[in-house]
Amino acid sequence: MADDGSWPKGAGSETLASGEARTRQALGELRGVLGELERRLAASGPLPLPPETAAALIRTLEALTRRMARHETGAQGRARELAAALGSLSQYLDAQAGAQAAREEQLAARLDLVLSELAQVRAAQAAPRPDPGPIRVILAAAGAAAALSVVGAGVLAVTQPQALPRLVAAPLAAIIDLPLRPSLKAAPSTKAPVPVRGAQPIAVAPAGDSFAAVSAALKAGDTTALPRLTGLAQAGDTQAQLQLAALYEGGQAGLARDLIAARLWTRRAAEGGERVAMHNLGLFLTEGDGGSRDVDEAAVWFRRAADRGVVDSQYNLGLLYEAGRGVGRNLREAYRWYAIAANAGDTVAREKQVELEARLKPAERAALDRDADGFRPGAAAPSEPAAIIPPAATLAETQALLARKGYYVGPIDGVASPALKQASAAYLRDHPATPTT
Repeated sequence: MADDGSWPKGAGSETLASGEARTRQALGELRGVLGELERRLAASGPLPLPPETAAALIRTLEALTRRMARHETGAQGRARELAAALGSLSQYLDAQAGAQAAREEQLAARLDLVLSELAQVRAAQAAPRPDPGPIRVILAAAGAAAALSVVGAGVLAVTQPQALPRLVAAPLAAIIDLPLRPSLKAAPSTKAPVPVRGAQPIAVAPAGDSFAAVSAALKAGDTTALPRLTGLAQAGDTQAQLQLAALYEGGQAGLARDLIAARLWTRRAAEGGERVAMHNLGLFLTEGDGGSRDVDEAAVWFRRAADRGVVDSQYNLGLLYEAGRGVGRNLREAYRWYAIAANAGDTVAREKQVELEARLKPAERAALDRDADGFRPGAAAPSEPAAIIPPAATLAETQALLARKGYYVGPIDGVASPALKQASAAYLRDHPATPTT
């Protein structure tokens, strides 16, 4: 029966309508008889019920009883039909759930196979990239395209597993050959390769030799330039270490291309405070070139370079925070670093900053804009003390803890140095739930 009290329309609607009309007629007659009975009973003195009235009342009650019995029987029949339909629907849904689980298991197996093939391809890849410079940059568009392609392949594989193989090729290529956005120029190198004869010992840089003099000699093709550069690097000159890393990475100046050596010299320069090397080490760690991949440590080195004013690291750090790679996903921090890079003239960072505006509250954006405007490369905020981070109980233990996690580079001496303050502040930004003392 509908909300207005009428029977539903559809198949058999005419029969239902005529039955409803007869029911209303019977009810109307019953109301009339009952009304007459009430008047008789309300009158003074006994008023016997006329035989014709009693007979009409009996007939009406019998007709109403039969009508109600028929409606009850029909309602029971419809209830049985509805129960049967619900049972069929439940069986169908159970069958669909089983099929969905089977497709998901098949997708998981295919993804495991794809990851295995990707690892094999990465290990077998040996084609050198042309003339890499000291600055190596993550390209956001390629990373986003690869991620979207993988997600799209996963969704399609759930419904159309046979389509997965032809979808995997594109994201694999995007992940393996991540294009680099050009930025700072490479340091000067030789105009022509410098020959290296046999096991000729590496010369030590002459006393008083400088990186500027060695760089000029290297550019001029001086055969003593490479040994002198190596001597400076071994003596701890971070510029020489960075330049030597670039030569190993590009296979220049008579050196065979060696990504392991390039990564080692880049790390030494980064640990010595060379901000460009910090950025490059972040890329080595992100891409897994010359060693294992560690995005968490890469984020640490990007932050150190970003704090020292390397715009590409500021942009990359924004990418990592936006995607939640190596750090917890934090759109406010992503916006902040995009804004800092944009203030330094990076137009792509400005576009990324604008993209995030709609996802933040106006008050949040205003505070982050003020923070970005006040950013000074290498400046330690006075409001970021060198906190003792549990389970450490002293500053020395905190230094050791942060060093193990890749945030701190320096002596374990218990001194609240600017380096320790920056390291503790960076760690606490990445781990906001960490208690401090």
